[in-house]
Amino acid sequence: MEIHWGEGCQFYVTPAGDAEVCVVLISRDHRQRLDHVLPRFPLLAKRLAAAGAASSDRGGVSASRRLARVWRGNVALVGDASGSVDAITGEGLCLLFQQAVALAEALEAGNLSRYQAAHRRLGRRPELMADLMLLLDRHGSLRSRVLQAFAARPSLLSRMLALHVGELSFFDSAANGLALGWQMLTS
Repeated sequence: MEIHWGEGCQFYVTPAGDAEVCVVLISRDHRQRLDHVLPRFPLLAKRLAAAGAASSDRGGVSASRRLARVWRGNVALVGDASGSVDAITGEGLCLLFQQAVALAEALEAGNLSRYQAAHRRLGRRPELMADLMLLLDRHGSLRSRVLQAFAARPSLLSRMLALHVGELSFFDSAANGLALGWQMLTS
């Protein structure tokens, strides 16, 4: 996956098949369109110049939504119906599968409040990552400093990605955050 970040928008480029990529424009401005914004990203525009469109532009809303409760009686919500994190995290299906396992365990135990607790726990990391990414989206100078720090010390980016996929402990995450902050101050 590639992320191309610009003022007021991002492009996500992901493989969709052997000879296809999915190009997504994300922006707070609902009037922006891919063909109007792409020239502001000359390297990406050059790479996509010879590609034909396999489908038409589509739009959608991406937002974080946290529900106070995800079950009542004998009804439980999973996936986006149970709340969602901004699509910027790429966590939708992963969370759904984790929630389904947690729900199955709670059903087996006959205690849906266990599902509620697991649901909250599962959502913490993706919610934190979405909040961080959206913070960077809103503050261009902070985003520039973070990207400069990652360029100077690529291991920080690797560790941040490890945090994103749940491979770091809380202690490791805090230590990485401190190292990132130090790198931003000293570069």
